[in-house]
Amino acid sequence: MSKTVLVTCPHCAATLKVDVKAGVVVEHQPPIVHKDKIGFDDRLKQMQEEKERASSRLEEAMRREKSKDRIMEEKFRELMDKAKNDDGSRPVRDIDLE
Repeated sequence: MSKTVLVTCPHCAATLKVDVKAGVVVEHQPPIVHKDKIGFDDRLKQMQEEKERASSRLEEAMRREKSKDRIMEEKFRELMDKAKNDDGSRPVRDIDLE
């Protein structure tokens, strides 16, 4: 019968069951991770802060969207004025110079 050894990984604290004769891992148990417990008041405070951050991001996005319309309108007017003042000739290309 083969002999097995339980080994604990020093890095991740996982438990390995190793068959000594065959030199292979027979069984693996991942490490137990304990989650930090947060009190109700602390979690409520975190949720309020998240809500405030989301609200401020939404307001910023709405402000950018409103100013975007104004900026696009200004660019459009500039291009229209440039098109009206243009004489209609095509730009000279390198191939046209030969």
